[in-house]
Amino acid sequence: MKGLGSALKSLSQRGLSLRHHLRLGIVARLSISFAGVAVLILATNIVVQQGILVERTTELRTIPAPPPPPAPKVAAPHIEPPHVEPPPAPLQPSPRFAAENALGALARFEQASQTRIGSEAADTQTGYEQTAGELNAALKPLNGKANSVITPAAASRISADLKAYLAQGRTLIGIADSRRTTEAARIALVESLNARVKKSLAGALTIFGRVVARQSLVQLSAELDTLRQTSEPLATQAPVTPAQLTQISDAEQRVQSTLSTNESGFRRSQGNDWYQAMASDMSQLGVLQEKSAQLSSDLASGVSGLYERGNKLRNSLFAAESEPPIPVQQAAQPAPLAPVAAAPVAVLVPVPAAQPRPPPMRTFVESRSTSNVARDPQSRRIVEWASGAAAMIMIIMCIGIVLSIVAPVRRLVRAASQIAAGQDSVHVSSDGITELDTLAAAFNQMSTELATAKAASLQYQEGLEEKVQERTRRLQELSERDPLTGLPNRRQLFALLNTAIERARDAGHYIGVLFLDIDNFKYINDGMGHAFGDSVLVGMGERLQQLASARGFAARLGGDEFTVVLECATGIEDIRALGQGIVTAFRSPLVVEGRELVVSVSAGACAYPVHAQQAAALLEAADMALFRAKALGRSQLSVFTADLQDVAAAKFATEQGLRRAIERGEFELFFQPEICAETLEVGLVEALIRWRGTDGRLLLPGAFLAVAEESGLGIEIGDWVLRSAIAAASEWHRGAWPEARVAINVSPRQLADGNFADRVQALLVEYQLPARCIEIELTESVLQTGPATVEALKRLRANGIAVALDDFGTGYSSIASLEVLPLTRIKLDRTLIAGIGISPRLTVIAQAIISMCQGLGLEITAEGVEQPEQFAYLVRHRSMFIQGYLLATPVAQADLVPLLAVVKERAHELLITSGALPALEEQFAVRSSEPDQALADSAQALDQESQTA
Repeated sequence: MKGLGSALKSLSQRGLSLRHHLRLGIVARLSISFAGVAVLILATNIVVQQGILVERTTELRTIPAPPPPPAPKVAAPHIEPPHVEPPPAPLQPSPRFAAENALGALARFEQASQTRIGSEAADTQTGYEQTAGELNAALKPLNGKANSVITPAAASRISADLKAYLAQGRTLIGIADSRRTTEAARIALVESLNARVKKSLAGALTIFGRVVARQSLVQLSAELDTLRQTSEPLATQAPVTPAQLTQISDAEQRVQSTLSTNESGFRRSQGNDWYQAMASDMSQLGVLQEKSAQLSSDLASGVSGLYERGNKLRNSLFAAESEPPIPVQQAAQPAPLAPVAAAPVAVLVPVPAAQPRPPPMRTFVESRSTSNVARDPQSRRIVEWASGAAAMIMIIMCIGIVLSIVAPVRRLVRAASQIAAGQDSVHVSSDGITELDTLAAAFNQMSTELATAKAASLQYQEGLEEKVQERTRRLQELSERDPLTGLPNRRQLFALLNTAIERARDAGHYIGVLFLDIDNFKYINDGMGHAFGDSVLVGMGERLQQLASARGFAARLGGDEFTVVLECATGIEDIRALGQGIVTAFRSPLVVEGRELVVSVSAGACAYPVHAQQAAALLEAADMALFRAKALGRSQLSVFTADLQDVAAAKFATEQGLRRAIERGEFELFFQPEICAETLEVGLVEALIRWRGTDGRLLLPGAFLAVAEESGLGIEIGDWVLRSAIAAASEWHRGAWPEARVAINVSPRQLADGNFADRVQALLVEYQLPARCIEIELTESVLQTGPATVEALKRLRANGIAVALDDFGTGYSSIASLEVLPLTRIKLDRTLIAGIGISPRLTVIAQAIISMCQGLGLEITAEGVEQPEQFAYLVRHRSMFIQGYLLATPVAQADLVPLLAVVKERAHELLITSGALPALEEQFAVRSSEPDQALADSAQALDQESQTA
C-alpha cells in the first residue's frame, strides 16, 4: 500500500509539473476546443462524401480482479461449448436503469428550464413540465428496491440530487417571474412620470408652435425621455446586460437630481401635490431598482448554482453506471446461461466470504471493420450522430473552461473579501490559465504591497499620534501661558483670579488687583526695534514674577500691559503699599541684553471685595485707576475710586452718542470772524464744530473731541468738517462774499494720512473753490507724527493753501515748529493774550513773539480778545488779526454775511472808545513815511523760501 501511495503521489506531482509547464490561456483552450470540433465535423463529412462507413464496436466486460496472495485458490474459468437446446425459462428481471436516457432527459430539462426562466409564456411552462416528467420517468427505476445495475446508495444519492435540482429550478423560475414583474412595474412608473410631465408641458403656453415653459420642466421631460429609451430592454424577454443596467441607473439618478435641485421652482409652478407625486414615484422607482438589482443578483447566483447541480447530477449518473452491480445470492437465483453466440463468456466463481471482495476491473474489446457502401439514409444518421457528438464535446469543453474560470475568480473574490476584512498577506494560488495566473500574480503582489503599506501606515499613525499628543500638550501650554514671557495669559488669569476670589470669600481676606503699563513703551519700540522691545517685556515679566511671587502672581494681558494679583491682603492700605513698592522697584535699572535700562511703570489698583466682586469687574476697575495714574504723570500709582467709574460711564455715553450723531447728522458748523487790524474788516473766519444734542443744546468741542480722538471717530468727524467748511466757502465765494477765507482745524491723525493733501485738492476741484480761500489750522502736536506730516504740509503749501499754527506760545517746541513747519500764520494762545495789560512779563513775551513773527513775515492772529485794552494794544501791530468775543461770537453759516458789516462798525467804535486811534494814526503815518524796506524784503524772501520748500 505504501508503494502504491508513493506511486500515486509521484504521478500527481508529475501531472502538476506538466500542467505548470503546459499552461494554456483562455483563448488557446477555446481555440483547441473549436479546432477539435471542426476536425471531427470535417472528418464526418469526408466519410459521407466518399461512401466509406467506419464501424467501431466496443464491448464492455467486467471481470473480477485476481485475489491478493495468499488467497485460497479458485477454480479457473472454463469455456462451455455452445448448445442449441433452449435454456430454461429465466426469472423476470427487475427494471433496469438506463443512464443514456437519463442524460438525454437531463439535457432536455436543462434547455427547457433555461427557456422557462427567460420567458413565462404558456408554451415554455408546458415544455418545462413535460421535460420534468420525462426526467422523473427516466430516473424512476431508481426507486425500486432491487436493481442489478447500481447500488441503493447511488440510487438514493441520485434521487436526492434530482429533488434538489428540481427544487432549485422552481425557485429560479419564481425569481425570474418576480424580476419580470418588478421590471414591468418600473416601466409603468417611468410611463406615469413621463405622462405627468408631458401633461404639465401640454398645459404650458404655446407660441408659434413652440412650448414656452420652465427650463427645469423641459430638462426633466428630456431626461425622462432618455430614461424611457434606456428602459426599453426591460420590456423584452432578452437578458439585460450590466452596461444597460448602468445606463438605466444613471438615467434615473439624473431625473432624481433634476427633481431635487429644482424642488422650490417645481413647487411654485406645478404645486405641492404634483411635486409630492413625482417624489413618491421616484422613491418607489428607487425601491424597485434595488429590488430588481437584488433579484438579478439572486438569479445570477442561482443559475450558477443550478448549473453546478446539473453537473453534479450528471457526474452522479456517470459514476452510477460505473459502479459494480448488486451481488445476488447463488441459492436464490441460478446462474444465467451463456447466450447463444460465438464469443466466449467469462464465468465468475464466487470468492470465499472470509476474503474482502476486490474492486471489479473492466476490459474493453474493440473491433473495427470498414466497407464501402452506397449513400443511404443511414449515412445521414451517422452525420447527425457525429454532429451531435461534436456539439456535446463542445458543450462539455465549454463547461470545463467556464468552470476552470469560475473557480479562480471565486478564489480572487474570496481573497479580496479577506483583504477588505483586514487580513494581511492573502495569497491566491495559480490554476494553470495564463490570464488568470497573471491576474493572481498581480493580486498577490498587490496583497504584499498592501500589507507593507499597512505596516508603514500603522507605524506612521503611531508617530502621528505621538506628534498630536506633543502638539496638544504645547497647545495646552500656549492656551494658558504667554508665549513671550511665560506668564499666565488673559485666560489663565481669569481662572487663577476666580480661584483666589473663592479662597478670599471663604477666609474673609482682601485681594489686590494691579493693572500696570510701561511708560513710553512706544519710544522703546520705535527707537530700539521691536526685538529689543520684546526683550524688555521679558525682563519686566521676570521682575514682576519675582516681586509678586511672595504674595500672589503676575500675568500678561497683551502688549505692554501686565497684571499683578496680591492675595491675602489685610486692607486697601496694604494693597496701596504693595502696589507702590512694585512701582518704586522699577525705578532701578533693568538689565536687557547686557544694557541697563530704566523703565518706569504706571499702575492702577483696586481691591476685592470693596471695589468689585467679579474678576472682570476688578480688572475693569484697575484699568480705570491706571488711566487716572497716567493722567497724573508717569511712574504713579492710583487706587480706584467711585468717581472714576462715573467718568468712565460718562465717556462711554459720549462715545455712543457720537456714533449716533454721525449717523443722524447732528453736527453743525459755526464761524467766528477774524478782523484785520489795518482795515478793520473781516479777513477770514474760523470754522468751529458744534454738536446739537437730542435736547436741542449745543455742545462745544471741548466736551466731545477728546473722546472722539480716543475712540477713533476723530478722523470721520474731521472729514465731515473739512467737506462742510469747503462747501460753505464755495457758496460765499460765488455769492455775497467773493473774498471769503475759511480756517479749518485739522487733527494730527488726519495729517498722518498720506492721502490728506490729495483729498483737500479733490474737494477744492469738486466745489470749484480757489486754494487761497481756505487755511489749514493745526497744533504743534503734529511734530510728534513724524516727517510724513511735514511732507503733507509742504504739498499743501505747494498747492497754494495757507497753513496756520494754533495755540502758539503754550508748548515747549513752539520755536522749533517755526523752523520745521511751512507756516503762513501764527495764532497766539488766549492765555498769552489774557496777560496783556495785566502781567508785565506776559506783555513783554507777547510783544517779543509778535516782533519775531513780523520779522519772519508771518501773519498773526490773537485769539480770545475780550477786553478793550487788549484790542487797543493789538490793533497797533501790522499783519495782526484779532479774534474774540469782544468783536464777534461764532454764528451759523446763514448769519455770517449780515454780521460782516456789523463787525466792522463795532471795531470802529472800539478803536475810538479805547483811545488807540490817535496813536494808531501817528504810527501809520510814521510807517508810511519811513517804510522798513529791509524788513519787507526779508519777509518776502522767507515767504518765497517757504513756498519753494
